[in-house]
Amino acid sequence: MEFEPVKLEIACEHLRHKMMYCDERQQTPGMVDDSSDTRVFFCIKTFDSLGPDGAPAEPRACQAGRGCYCNRRPTLS
Repeated sequence: MEFEPVKLEIACEHLRHKMMYCDERQQTPGMVDDSSDTRVFFCIKTFDSLGPDGAPAEPRACQAGRGCYCNRRPTLS
């Protein structure tokens, strides 16, 4: 069986999507693959598509500078 390539990018450790629970390549908290147009993200702090601040829980929104953001990985410069 062939799998689509996974391109993981740094995001909030609280951000999740269903593939993180069934594809071991995508199970690292704080790293997400945003390549799917149909992927639904949610925040594990709220268990909703919105974060604690009411803004969308998605990779482009869940970044450093947001009050609820958490990622202990070093940022790439």
